[in-house]
This record gives sequence, C-alpha cells and structure tokens, in this order.
Amino acid sequence: MEDFVRVEPSFAGREGWLYAGVFDGHNGDGVSRRASEELHGILAEELGLERPVDEAIRSTFRTFDERVASEGSGATAAVLVLQGDALTVGNAGDSHVALISKAGVGLLTRDHRLTNEGEYRRIVAAGGRVMGPYAVLPWGKGLVCTRSLGDRPFRRIGIIPEPDVSERILGAEDEWLILGSDGVWDGLTPEAVADLARGETTAQSAADRIRASALEKNDDNVSVIAIRLARGDL
Repeated sequence: MEDFVRVEPSFAGREGWLYAGVFDGHNGDGVSRRASEELHGILAEELGLERPVDEAIRSTFRTFDERVASEGSGATAAVLVLQGDALTVGNAGDSHVALISKAGVGLLTRDHRLTNEGEYRRIVAAGGRVMGPYAVLPWGKGLVCTRSLGDRPFRRIGIIPEPDVSERILGAEDEWLILGSDGVWDGLTPEAVADLARGETTAQSAADRIRASALEKNDDNVSVIAIRLARGDL
C-alpha cells in the first residue's frame, strides 16, 4: 500500500477553509508519504505570502518536487482547498477530484496519461518511448502517469510535476466532493461513484462504500476522501 491521504480543517489558520489531498505512490512510498506530511505545510506558507490559491498550489508542487529530488520513488497527487463556497483543485497524474451535484457528476481534474493527446505529444517530443500505456526511459523503466512528484529520472522524457489547477464557485445544487487515487477511477465510473455517495448520509460511510466497491473491481490500491457539502462533514 503506497497511498496516503491528508485532511486539514481550518486550513492555514483560516476558519471555514479546508485542505484535502490524496497521494498515490509508485516504486516505493517515500514521496507519497512525504507529500501527505509536507505538502499542506508548504501550501500554508505560500498562502501566508498572500498569493492567490491557484498560484500557491502550482508553486507548492514545484517546491515539494525539489525537496524530494533525491527520493527513488514518485507519486501522483490530487488536492483541493475549499474556501467557503470557493473551490480550488490541483492534480498531477491520475488521482482525481469529482464534484457530485443534483444535476450530475464530473471530474474537476485532468487525466495525465498517454491517452491525453497533449501529454502524449510532450513525452514523444522529449524523446520518450511509448510501450502500451507506459512512457519508457531508454533503459526500459516506465510510468503510466505523465505528471508526478518525484520520479527525477523521468524528467528527461517529459514527465513533469506541474499540476493542472482549476477554480469554481460551489452552489446549492452541489452535494459531494470525492477525492480518489486511480484505484477508484479505474474501477468505477464517476456516475457509479456518485450513485454510491448519494446512497449514504455521512461522508465516512460514503468513503467506505466507494472504497469497498472499487476494491471489488480491481486489485490496485484504493484511497478515498469524501466531503459532504450539504453539511460540510468529513
């Protein structure tokens, strides 16, 4: 198990703010463990400089990536900062955040794999070889995700730590936020995740049900954070 999660209420000392993150490690748990322990602290420092949240997330990913340059492992990351009704989401890799509303469900994050044309072009332009779903180094080691934290040898073939970041204002129709490692989304469609969450009355029971269902669908590591917007509980 190389997944780690982190939830920080009253984030950065600000009432009504919430930080949540899911980190899926590979080739060891060094980077994913450290991301769960350190990323929120770096982000709080960035916000203390009065930077906009989206810029702070981008800078935080870069700073953390430099800190783990000597680690032999890597990790994908999906994080969010909830500021009352304002939401900022960032991800690098194939961990995701979904927003479930009364009208439907959608991923707020992008999939950083070779199936994404822009990601594919960057890897090929950097000299990376493509073998099935993997971006492969000259000596044969490969990654499925095209963005990650750590994984320093893969920088030479275009694997980058830069997150995609988006912002939105939540409304009365929005019900749940679900963060999950790729073990969730490879096993379940966003619609299936929404159906599972809507059948529960607490965030804990929703997370447990989603995790159990995902584990029935695949044998990957599975980590879930559920945020019930209607009551704000975790």
